[in-house]
Amino acid sequence: MLRTYVLIALIFSFNFSYSQGDKNLYKQYRTGPDPDNFYHVWNYSFYGKLNILNSDQDYTKHSIGKGGGFLVQRLNSKTFGWSTGIEFNEINYRYEGVLENSIDKTNWLGIPISIRLYPSRRYFIELGFKFHYFLNAKNSIISNSETKSLKYPKEAFKNTFGAFITAQYQIWKRLNIGFQYQYLKGRNVNPSEIQPSIFNGLSFKVGAFIKNPSKRPN
Repeated sequence: MLRTYVLIALIFSFNFSYSQGDKNLYKQYRTGPDPDNFYHVWNYSFYGKLNILNSDQDYTKHSIGKGGGFLVQRLNSKTFGWSTGIEFNEINYRYEGVLENSIDKTNWLGIPISIRLYPSRRYFIELGFKFHYFLNAKNSIISNSETKSLKYPKEAFKNTFGAFITAQYQIWKRLNIGFQYQYLKGRNVNPSEIQPSIFNGLSFKVGAFIKNPSKRPN
C-alpha cells in the first residue's frame, strides 16, 4: 500500500511539474535551459511619426510635420544590437515677427545608424547618429523673386548631421510606440539670411516589426 501511495505521489508531482512549463520551472529553480532565451537575429520594421521640431533661433516656433521610414535591426544578443535604415522627414517651423509670420516646410531624407539596448523584450533604448540629406523647402507665403515660386532655391539649405535617442515600447504583438529626441546641425550657407541651420525636438513614433519579437524563431 505504501508503495502505491509513493507511486501516485511521484506521478502527481511529475504531472504538476510538467504542467507548469519550462518557463515557470526556470523561474523557480534556475535549472535547465531558459525558455525565454531566444531572439530574432534579423528583424525589420516600418514606422510613421509626427515631428515637433524647431530651429535654434528665437524668432521661430515649432510646427508639426510628418515622417516615416524602414529600419533593419540586427541583434547580437537578446539585450544588444544595432539598427540602420532610411527615412523621410518633414521639419516645419513658423517665423514670429519676421517674414510675415509665415511657415517654412522643409523635406529631408535621413539615414540613421544606432545601437539598441533591450532592458526587457518589450522595451528598448536606442542611441545613434543621423545624416539628413536636404530634398527641398518652401515657404507658406513668401515667393522667390526670381522664379515666383514658394520654393526656396536648392542652395538655401544644406545637409545636416546629428544625434538622436529613442525610447520605444512594444504594446501588442509586432506593434510598438515610442518617442525620439534628435539634434541636427547643418552648415550656415549664408549668415546674412535668416533661414536656420540647426534643428532639434521630439518625434512620436508608431511602428511595426515584420517578425514578432515575442515569438520564438522557427
